Amino acid sequence: MKIEKYIAVVCASFFLFFTQAEARPTEHNRYVTCVVTAVLNGNLFHCVDSKDQKHLIKMADIEAPELGQPYGPEAKEYLKELIYDDKIAVKIKGNRDGAILGELYHKKQNANREMIRKGLAWSDRNNKDSMYLRLERDAHSNGTGLWSDPDAVYPAVFREKNPTDIDALIENEATENTETAASNDKKTE
Repeated sequence: MKIEKYIAVVCASFFLFFTQAEARPTEHNRYVTCVVTAVLNGNLFHCVDSKDQKHLIKMADIEAPELGQPYGPEAKEYLKELIYDDKIAVKIKGNRDGAILGELYHKKQNANREMIRKGLAWSDRNNKDSMYLRLERDAHSNGTGLWSDPDAVYPAVFREKNPTDIDALIENEATENTETAASNDKKTE
């Protein structure tokens, strides 16, 4: 009788393990590899993968200042210098408002963490990753980037009164890219 109970417990354990394993989302272990085609702000960009599929990516676990905030344009420019027209990998962590949430890797560097280290982003308030929090604490202690401003406002608070219009960001970036291309064409003539 004891052996039958043992077998029943083992079978039940296997059943529970495998049904729970299948219910877990597998998206969290996926990556998207793509080339960055537009940087919209300090943590939002477009890229195109090898199948010509366009992706809108929001860098997970960070909040960069909005373009209308101090250090917003600097955050965008830094990210653009870092990744524009380069191949990147994004570790998918989820999806929000039609954008892939992910950790951005460029040349084996975690760009999400780099934005915080440079004082160009906050750690997302919902993020419990001690590395992100430590980097923010260090940047704050050193008065790096946005932390040199004693009145810096967390982007989510700023957006309550100044909502972000993603379509306007996309349109502005397209205009900037067209103007840059035209300027480059004149230089080569």
